[in-house]
Amino acid sequence: MTTHTQTHTLTVRLYANLKEKAGTDCLELEVPITCSVDDLKAKLKHDYPAMAFQLNKVVMTVNGGQVFISDEVLPLNAEVTILPPFGGG
Repeated sequence: MTTHTQTHTLTVRLYANLKEKAGTDCLELEVPITCSVDDLKAKLKHDYPAMAFQLNKVVMTVNGGQVFISDEVLPLNAEVTILPPFGGG
């Protein structure tokens, strides 16, 4: 029996400078089913090096609102929104 890495597709929404650096506001990425927030960041840094620095400080929300942290595995076929850091005082 051949084993294949099981994958799923994440829809990634980008805003502000991240959108400009990627050249689009929406990415469809095939990732392993075990993909965590950190794994997604590593893939994006590799595929889109222009946004690598900013990805260190983003907030990721999943499926319209739940915030996910570094080691959390992303749900199957989720929509991930990546929000750049907000300025403020």
